[in-house]
Amino acid sequence: MSTEAHGRKMTYVRLGNSGLKVSRLILGLMSYGNKQWGEWVLEEEEGIKHIKT
Repeated sequence: MSTEAHGRKMTYVRLGNSGLKVSRLILGLMSYGNKQWGEWVLEEEEGIKHIKT
């Protein structure tokens, strides 16, 4: 399943047996956010650089 916006295609997958549909992109972003969540988390500014490249 996928949707298209601004000429770009976003693919979605089911999250296990939960019935939830999540984008493939979000599954790869768990390490971005706030260092308070964990030492391995990249802060927002650095994360945005990664996403844009």
